[in-house]
Amino acid sequence: MSNTILLLLSIGPLAMVLAMITSQRLGEVNDAYTGEVTGRWVSSSTGTYGPTVHCIMRIRTEEGRKLTIEVNSRTYQSLGVGDRVVKAPGARWPVRSV
Repeated sequence: MSNTILLLLSIGPLAMVLAMITSQRLGEVNDAYTGEVTGRWVSSSTGTYGPTVHCIMRIRTEEGRKLTIEVNSRTYQSLGVGDRVVKAPGARWPVRSV
């Protein structure tokens, strides 16, 4: 019985962290906005599996929110500072506004 309680106490916090990360990701995918790219940069880090590149964009929405998001390399290459963007609900990345 005490082993079961110990197991639950050790797995509980991990499950809570995973649930928070999942809910944040779902919120990002369901988010919708239009705005303008105001900045972009690439940062890299070296971890256990070698170098990792992070493509970051800063977007100011029409509502005045300032977002800093990590995008994939294709989205990073296709958008530049000053580009108008739109992100639809369910889409992972913003795209250039038409």
